[in-house]
Amino acid sequence: MGLSASQARLLTITARKADCEFQSMQLSHQKIALSRDMENVSTEYQQALNQTKLVYDYYGTGTSQMDLTYDLLMKPSIYNDYYPKLITDSQNRVVLDDRYAAAAIYAGIPAEGLNGTSSSEVRDAFIRALAGEGDNGNKVVDKNGKPLDIISETTKDIILKTTYNNGISLGASYSATSSTQNITYAELLDKIEASTYSTEDYGLEQFGGRVTSDVWGDAVQFLNHNRESGDERANGNYSSTDSTFIYKGTKNQNMVNMTNGNSYSLSLADLLKDEEQYTYVIQAGGGQCHPGGDAAFLQKVIIGGEYDKSFLNWMTDQFSSILGGVTQNDLALQYAYNNVYDLIYPNEDIQQLGEKYIIDGVVDKTRHDASNYTKHNRAGRELMNYIGTLVKNCYDCNEVQAVTDKADEYIGCTYSACYHGTKGSQSTIAVNLNNLAKVFLTSYVEYIQGIDISTYNYNIGKLDNANLYKPKDGDIFTINGNSTVSSGSENLLAGFYDALFNQICVSGWTRNDEIGTNKAYLQELMKNGSVFISSINNDGYYYMGNYSTDVYIAEIADTEAIARAEAKYNSEKSKIENKENTIDMKMKNLDTEISSLTTEYDTTKSIITKAIEKSFKRYEA
Repeated sequence: MGLSASQARLLTITARKADCEFQSMQLSHQKIALSRDMENVSTEYQQALNQTKLVYDYYGTGTSQMDLTYDLLMKPSIYNDYYPKLITDSQNRVVLDDRYAAAAIYAGIPAEGLNGTSSSEVRDAFIRALAGEGDNGNKVVDKNGKPLDIISETTKDIILKTTYNNGISLGASYSATSSTQNITYAELLDKIEASTYSTEDYGLEQFGGRVTSDVWGDAVQFLNHNRESGDERANGNYSSTDSTFIYKGTKNQNMVNMTNGNSYSLSLADLLKDEEQYTYVIQAGGGQCHPGGDAAFLQKVIIGGEYDKSFLNWMTDQFSSILGGVTQNDLALQYAYNNVYDLIYPNEDIQQLGEKYIIDGVVDKTRHDASNYTKHNRAGRELMNYIGTLVKNCYDCNEVQAVTDKADEYIGCTYSACYHGTKGSQSTIAVNLNNLAKVFLTSYVEYIQGIDISTYNYNIGKLDNANLYKPKDGDIFTINGNSTVSSGSENLLAGFYDALFNQICVSGWTRNDEIGTNKAYLQELMKNGSVFISSINNDGYYYMGNYSTDVYIAEIADTEAIARAEAKYNSEKSKIENKENTIDMKMKNLDTEISSLTTEYDTTKSIITKAIEKSFKRYEA
C-alpha cells in the first residue's frame, strides 16, 4: 500500500471509528432513558398496588359487596332501606346529577332551597319530571336532550296517588309492616297473568315497519331500528332485513311469525310454561354485521339500570308486583335479577367490551364508515363469544331459521357467523325468553330454599345441561298481604321520593353532571373529602358524615384495578426489556467494529510510520 493510500485509509478508519463511538454514545443515552422509563413504570405499578375502591356491603358479611354508585344510593331498594342516601357537599346541599337537577329545575326548586318544604303541586311536578313528563305534552330532558326516565310510568302513577308527606326525613319516618299469605305455584301464575304489564311500557313496542317477506314474512317488530332514509352504506350492499322480532311457536315445532299489525303484549305467565316458546331475534344483513343492531338487541333484552327499558326489567317488575314487599322475597328477586343480568354481562371486563360495542347507545349514523364498521364488528364478535353460543357457522346458507329454531335449546344467546359469498354476509342473534324467565324463577327459588344447599345450575350453554326449577304439587310461595305503613305514607316508593324532595327543598342542591355516570369519580370525591354521605337517623332526621362512618360502606383493595395495573406493568416491562436487548445487541456489534477498526488503525498507522522512516533513510543515504 502506498503512503498516500495508507493515509487516505487512515482517515477513513478514523471517521468510521468516530461515527461508531458516537452511535455507541447515543445508544448508551437511550439505555439510560429506558432505565428512567422502567423506574416510572415500576413506580406507577407500586402506587397501583395501593388502589382501593368503595363498596356497598348491605349485609356486612363481605359476601354481598357491590361497587358504590350514585344510583345505588339514589334509587329506592332494600339496599338503602327505601330511604335515599344523599351525596352532599360541605354546605350540606344535595349533589344532583344532570337528570335529577333537570327535575328540580322543572319543579321550580332553586339551588339555594326553599328554607322549608313546598306544596304538593310542586312535589307532583317533581315526580312527573322524574318520569320525563312535562306540561302540555312536552318532555323534561337531560343535558343530552334525552327524556328523563329516572322512574317508570307505573312508579310515577303510584306516587302521585299517594298523599305527599312533607314531614318525612324532617323528624318523621315510616316503617312498613305487612301480613303475608301462602299460595301455590298455580295461584302464583294466575296472579301474574292477572297483573300483566304491557311490554310497550318497557321499550318493546310493536312496529309495523319494513320487512322482507322472503326471509321473515309478516312479523311483529318490537324495536324499530331500521335505518333512516338515505342512511345507506356507500356500496349499497345493505339488506333491508335489519330488524328485531319476537318469534312465537309451540313446543317441539318450528317457530312461526307473529302476525304484523295485531296488538300484542307478552305474557310472563306464558313464558313460564312449556307449551309456547318465544324467541327474541335480530337479523342484521349485508356487510357482515350491523354494529348498532346487535347492540340494540342486547339493550332491549338485558342492559339497563333499575328503571331503564328492557325485557329484564319488565320481567322483574312482573315478579315484584306479586312477590315484592316481603323482605326475603325482595332479596331473592334482586338475586334473580343479578343472575339473569350476569348471563349477559358476567364481569366488568365483559361490560366494558359491551360498552365499546354499543355505539352512541343503540345505533350510530357513522357506523358505515369503513374503519368504525370493521372495528365494531370485531368487538361484536368478541362480545358474542363471551355471552352466547355459536350455533351456525357456514357459507352461502340461510342461517336465520337455524338460530331461531335452536334458541329454545340454549340458555343465553345463540348466534351465527355466516358469510354468504356474493350475497354478502348476515348475522343473526337470538335469545329464548322462556328460558330467561325460568332462570329468573329458578334463581328466586334457589335463594328462598338456600343458596348453600342448592343443586340448581343455569350456565350459558345447552339447556339439557342445566338444572332448572320444576314446580311440584305442594310448592308454596309467600306473598305480601295487606300492608300497613305508619306516619301518613302509604307506599315505600312515595316515601323515598318525598324524603328526597324534602331534603332538596330544605337544604338546597348543587349540580355535578359526572357524578351519576362515573363511579370512580364519585368514589374519589368521597375518599378525598369533597363530598359526604347524609343518611336518615332513628330520630327521622338526616345527618351528614364521612363515608367511613357509614356501616354499609367499606373501602377495600381494588383487585380489578390492581390486576389491570399488573398487566400494564408486565406489558411495559416486556417492551422496555426488548428495547434494551436490541440496544445491547447494537452496542455489542459497535464494540466489535470499534475493536476491529482500532486494530486496523494501528496497523495502517504502523505502515505509514515505516514508510516515512524508509523515505528518510533513502534521502539520508
